[in-house]
Amino acid sequence: MGSVNNYITYSRDLEYEPQSMHLECGKGKKICAELKNLGTKRVLIMSREENLRGKNVIDLISNLDEFGFRHFTYNIKQKYASSTDIVSALDDYLGFNCDTIIVFGGGEEIFCAKMVSAMAVNNMKDPVEAEGYGKFKKDISVLCCVGMDNSTAISSNIAEFRDDNTGRWISVFSNYLVPQIAVVDTDIAMWTVTGVSVTSAMDSLAMGIESCLSPAAAFSPSYKACARNAISLVVDNALAMKEQPDDGYLRKKIAVAGIYAGMGVRMSGFGYSHLTIHALKSRFGPELGKFYCRVLSRFLKESFGLTKYELADIYNNLVRDEVRPGLEVIGGVPEPLYSVDSAAEALIDLLDKLYLAAVPKQSDFPKIAPDVLKEMCAEVRTEAEKYGLVRLDDELIMRTLENL
Repeated sequence: MGSVNNYITYSRDLEYEPQSMHLECGKGKKICAELKNLGTKRVLIMSREENLRGKNVIDLISNLDEFGFRHFTYNIKQKYASSTDIVSALDDYLGFNCDTIIVFGGGEEIFCAKMVSAMAVNNMKDPVEAEGYGKFKKDISVLCCVGMDNSTAISSNIAEFRDDNTGRWISVFSNYLVPQIAVVDTDIAMWTVTGVSVTSAMDSLAMGIESCLSPAAAFSPSYKACARNAISLVVDNALAMKEQPDDGYLRKKIAVAGIYAGMGVRMSGFGYSHLTIHALKSRFGPELGKFYCRVLSRFLKESFGLTKYELADIYNNLVRDEVRPGLEVIGGVPEPLYSVDSAAEALIDLLDKLYLAAVPKQSDFPKIAPDVLKEMCAEVRTEAEKYGLVRLDDELIMRTLENL
């Protein structure tokens, strides 16, 4: 365990207001009625322009007119959550005197909307001011997130973005960053490219595994249960969703996996692999985020002696007493393995096979100069201490980075 001032100590005292979730299609009018009860009058719609073309999105926006809401649109320009978009959208939010945000999109768009909503209420001008945890002192204005991928952003207490001034990847944690309203409408989610949906599902799987490995998991069984549910839902359904992208029920199950993983992360914060991805994206660009599962697999192999007991427990929980439909697609019908080593190895092998089957087009990993490796290693270790992660030494982290 790290110092008493780390994220885990902070998270144990957090309290969350109930989050309203709509998990069925065509709930536009019900959502608008809820917004009315929350006092909404003027709405800023945030999304990428292409996300607003679908009929179901247009229908939901038309419901805003029926309920008498004034609404304005900010088109997010970057492919990633950026300080530039956050500041520009904040200007629109304040300039139009809005009191509510409705965001359509995946994790990147939702991160932008979270920051705009929180900064407006907390009188912040520069999003970097909020870096770390506990910087926001007031609850966000009304935020409704209509998820269009399977990321954890819709239910997590996190916002992540790139500071375009420095290139650094910034993380913000606050119980005020959990949206009041979360919407999973698969008719809207169908607008998302299948590859994006599958990739975001794999990220939720990785975050679920890292949540189970966190020191926080030992004293927060309810959050660990959420992470376990996320793992099961992705393992069982991700490949089926890829093969049947128009199946709304599969889409919903995978989206719910993201919700569960987001809940698990509220207590645990980030794991080693996620922090490594931040270091990579800060130096080599946002595209490096696609290597999350690959980085996690390497960390698990390099730290096997430390992580194998939890990995074995996750694996045997997945396959106990039933045949999991998702695993059969990967090859063979897995059976419970009661040897710790064999079960842990089986989980890592499962993660590798599932990732390759879900994301078959693997690009080369960039070559990293030795001095940059050392710099990244020190950064990951320093950041990890904030989340109570102190088990891996510099040599182990270095081996992980060298073998990616």
